[in-house]
Amino acid sequence: MRTHNIRISCLLLLVAVGCSRPHPVQADARFIAHPDNPARKVEFFLQQPAGVGPWPAVVLLHGHQDSPRTGALDFVKWRVLERFARRGYLAVAISQPGYGNSDGPPDFCGPVTQRAVSGVIEKLTQDRLLLPGKVVLEGISRGALVAGLIASRDASIKGIVLISGLYDLPAFTANANSIPSKMIARSLQEETGGGLAALKERSVLSFAGNIMAAALILNGARDDRTDPAQARRLAAVIAEHGGSARAIIYSEFGHQIPVEVRDKDIDPFIDKILAH
Repeated sequence: MRTHNIRISCLLLLVAVGCSRPHPVQADARFIAHPDNPARKVEFFLQQPAGVGPWPAVVLLHGHQDSPRTGALDFVKWRVLERFARRGYLAVAISQPGYGNSDGPPDFCGPVTQRAVSGVIEKLTQDRLLLPGKVVLEGISRGALVAGLIASRDASIKGIVLISGLYDLPAFTANANSIPSKMIARSLQEETGGGLAALKERSVLSFAGNIMAAALILNGARDDRTDPAQARRLAAVIAEHGGSARAIIYSEFGHQIPVEVRDKDIDPFIDKILAH
């Protein structure tokens, strides 16, 4: 009984002072019809800053998730939307097709996924919530590919933050040696058919010369799922074509770069890009 009471007291103390686990946050999902298929829905979450819009926006794109595939809800649970909204930004998180409550199947960052994200941005612009020309896309892993590919085709995107992404899929699949990289290669095969044209279509480096958005590209040197050399190469190609890009490789980290580490580089980048 005494041990039980001590455990209860400890739990109450953790609640009082806060702990490392995410706090449960309630947020209603919103939906639009997919721009290319009205029968399919795209899920997104939204948090508005104080005042009256439209506002500069940060659009968050998640990476791959094993079961459960909660999609953009993770950004809500970890209070990422709340954090950006408090800083004066319209905070948006989008579930890629096949994740969360966005209808699938997933197409590994392909046209269906890209159009889903663009459709949400267009909807928020039409609703006068999102300030045109003042959008930063922040993507993690798969989300980094989606952000880079959208920026290569949409000149209105002001900045991109790419975290732990793959940017040359043919080169990656040809050299997939670790167990995680082989699993990614298998997903590519299943979702795209694995043909060279499909891989090039999803490779940000294929279109890097078209990216005019300012780019911050982050990677861990010990990442066994991506190739840090691709991050450096992407930044170089963007710069060679007149864009602004910076690659940061964290020597001590792998695929998971701690939030408190990367935000020291991300926050000032976003504030500068959105002039806020």
